[in-house]
Amino acid sequence: MNLRRFAGPASRAGWGLADQGLSSLSNLAVGVLVARSSSVADFGVYALAFGGYTIALNVSRAIATEPLGVRHAGSRTPTWHKAVRASTATAFLAGVAAMIVGLVIAAVPGVPSHLVLLAFAVTMPGLLLQDAWRWAFFVVGEGRKAFVNDLIWLVAMGVLFAALYLTGSASAFSLTLSWGLGAVIAAIAGRFQAGVAPRFQLVKDWLRANRDLTPKYVGEMLAVSGTIQVYMLGITAVAGIAAVSGIRGAQVLLGPVNVLNQGIRAVAVPEAARALRHSYRRLWRVGLVISAGVGAGALGWGAIFLLLPEAVGRELLGPGVWAEASAVMIPVILLQALGASNAGAFAILRALAAASRGLRVRLISSVVLIASGITGAYLGGPPGAAWGLALAAFCTLLLWWHEAHRAIKAHRNNPTPVPNPDRL
Repeated sequence: MNLRRFAGPASRAGWGLADQGLSSLSNLAVGVLVARSSSVADFGVYALAFGGYTIALNVSRAIATEPLGVRHAGSRTPTWHKAVRASTATAFLAGVAAMIVGLVIAAVPGVPSHLVLLAFAVTMPGLLLQDAWRWAFFVVGEGRKAFVNDLIWLVAMGVLFAALYLTGSASAFSLTLSWGLGAVIAAIAGRFQAGVAPRFQLVKDWLRANRDLTPKYVGEMLAVSGTIQVYMLGITAVAGIAAVSGIRGAQVLLGPVNVLNQGIRAVAVPEAARALRHSYRRLWRVGLVISAGVGAGALGWGAIFLLLPEAVGRELLGPGVWAEASAVMIPVILLQALGASNAGAFAILRALAAASRGLRVRLISSVVLIASGITGAYLGGPPGAAWGLALAAFCTLLLWWHEAHRAIKAHRNNPTPVPNPDRL
């Protein structure tokens, strides 16, 4: 076996995991600290607000960074520099749009915990721009720079957190704001790491050049993110805000699962695109390895976490949130692991530019997840909701791989021409 052939992908995957480890650590830290500083109801509002941030992040990726990964994977070239200028500017403007929406929602009278919503809103441009820099580095195999950028975020956030606790001003609002400001600082640093700056004059050309992909990617991302919000709101309506707090609390503690999932996805699409240039067999093999690795790691972490003393969970989340989270831990572990295991099929569809197939999977999955989660909540309360979501995730995983198989077969019979990257 030629081990040198795997050295490059392994190194890039390693940096992807390390980078996502830092990113997830920042999310874990703010989630844990907010949970300890809030009531169960307030943490439920934070969970819904974080879901709104996830929607904005996924839309930004759909229009800015996903096309960059599909069409500009390789090495630094003048074309890459121009594409990065355009994609990062697009991400920043998406952040501005999300900020405006967040400010409007926070200004509505009677909205609970509106200061937390405000903290998310004002830092949204920096949050989305920082994520765009990370993807730009991964596209050209510079995962180390993405790691450094997330390290800058983590350090800046840590300094701000320390200042809050030293001055006795830590609260759900100030902690969330400090988390976002850390991303703003990292976004500024990313401009100097990349050696290029966002260029807003290129946004129109970028959207036009990728209009065959971005509408479907946006639909796909809105489907997955919107689905989470809809079933969270539906579960809240049926089983109460405590149910949402329990599911979100368990997800916070399962942060390392997201490290595996998001870390691999950051490098999976460029790796799948490289594999496709070699052969369909390699593309399929890369997809299987990605999914098997992420799925096994997610289940392994969940098994280890179940063995930890309950005192650890109470210390991390506080007695109230932990009581709700512990009741749904097993199904949430399955939900996270099964959801992460579609990463390989996802990368295959992206590499083949099979945007319509990906959108179809997302839409069908949305219906299944919403129906299963809300039905489970109605029949069995919070545990029923979590088990319903886990069952839906299993069905979704089968659907992803079915579509990946069909996409390879269709592409082999009728290869899709690769667009000229010089058009942006």
